[in-house]
Amino acid sequence: MAKRRALIIAGGVLGVALIGYAGFVLLIAPTASTDEASEPALETATVARGDIVMTVSGSGELVPASEVDLSFRAGGIVDEVLVDRGDHVQQGQLLASLQLDRLELALFEAEIDLQVAQMELEELQEGSNQDALADAQAALRDAQVELELAQDSYDRSINSNLDAAISSRQADYDWWQGYYQHQKGLYEAGNLSQEDHDWALLALIAAEGRLRAATNAAENEEIQAESRLSQAQAGVDQAWADLLQAQSEPCEDTLQKAALDLDKAKLAYDEAAADLAAARLAAPFDGVVMDVSITPGEQAGSNAPAITLGALAEPMVLFWVEEADLASMAADQRVSVTFESWPDYVFDGEIVLVYAKLVQVGMTTAVQAWATVVGPEDVGQEVQLLSGMTAEVEVIAAEATDVLLVPLEALHEESPDEYFVYVVGAGGELERRPVVVGMLGYTNAEIVDGVELREVVAVGDIG
Repeated sequence: MAKRRALIIAGGVLGVALIGYAGFVLLIAPTASTDEASEPALETATVARGDIVMTVSGSGELVPASEVDLSFRAGGIVDEVLVDRGDHVQQGQLLASLQLDRLELALFEAEIDLQVAQMELEELQEGSNQDALADAQAALRDAQVELELAQDSYDRSINSNLDAAISSRQADYDWWQGYYQHQKGLYEAGNLSQEDHDWALLALIAAEGRLRAATNAAENEEIQAESRLSQAQAGVDQAWADLLQAQSEPCEDTLQKAALDLDKAKLAYDEAAADLAAARLAAPFDGVVMDVSITPGEQAGSNAPAITLGALAEPMVLFWVEEADLASMAADQRVSVTFESWPDYVFDGEIVLVYAKLVQVGMTTAVQAWATVVGPEDVGQEVQLLSGMTAEVEVIAAEATDVLLVPLEALHEESPDEYFVYVVGAGGELERRPVVVGMLGYTNAEIVDGVELREVVAVGDIG
């Protein structure tokens, strides 16, 4: 495909004149010798009115005026077909779609993630907000109250009623220990029956069990109270940390990470939206449905013909421009079309649709678009436009009409976006004059303010 270029259409000829530099020297320095060798001539140009047109070049082919095959830009299961043969449709009308549940859910989730990432970055950029600070302060107060209650519970566990129970059970056990030792002595001396000895032993064992139960209960109470105290202290420590975090400004690394997360969320959202758009088939122009090749529930292949749409009026040109020219492409922009078969005729038209996704044309990534074609008034009946004709398309990206023009070589840049020219007076004297520059072409520049029509300016290096 051809590169971007600028077309300069001048309303009047940019006159170029030569003023003898020697004469100029005599004018500003009359004492100079007339015998000196002639100096190089000063090149000048006359300020004129004209047009500057910036264009983007592309190439394509003529699509049959009667019908165009439309296809999904992504494969999938057909969910619904909204048109039948013979239906009249309008540009942009939805014709069919693939199953969208998964894609719509993915877009919804991506939108939520994007909103969350946006809010997180805004919160970090705003610093600590009053609500978060109040919540952190309230959490600290609650944690401190819990710590006081846990400390009181622990203190009470150290001197609880269970300690008195242990003392009572210990005394009981000591008595039964003494009693058993006395009975054991009698038994070993043969003065006590086996039955009485065993009863005393069982009584001792029971007393020991009661002592152990009382001891375990007291120890468990103390362990639980100590655990609660430890957890309460940890809660206070965490509450203090949260409060300090709420009071502090975020560090640069945290802000950069949040900004990166937001960029990732935007990219994921754009991809989800593109995937959803690729699963819908819309009419690129007003027309009539000529054929429907898909049915709900079947697999539709990527770029496989799905619906054939017939044009109602003008023929269309399907064309491509390089990816770098995407910013210059939009619906309703004017185009000029020249066909290889009829190079002497220039056809007008407008872009009706720019595809939402880039396409591959050979080894090149390109922007794909549709444009109408209207023949010039002087085209004869012998000029026939046939399907498949190769077309060169010029998209009017920007233009300035009926404006004052000077050659680019007449401009002198004083600083970025600040220019001046040398205006040649009637006697050949030069006046340095600042100018306001509008659109820059490849040969001429639009002058918004600073010079008048038919004034003469110096071109190139004046020495």
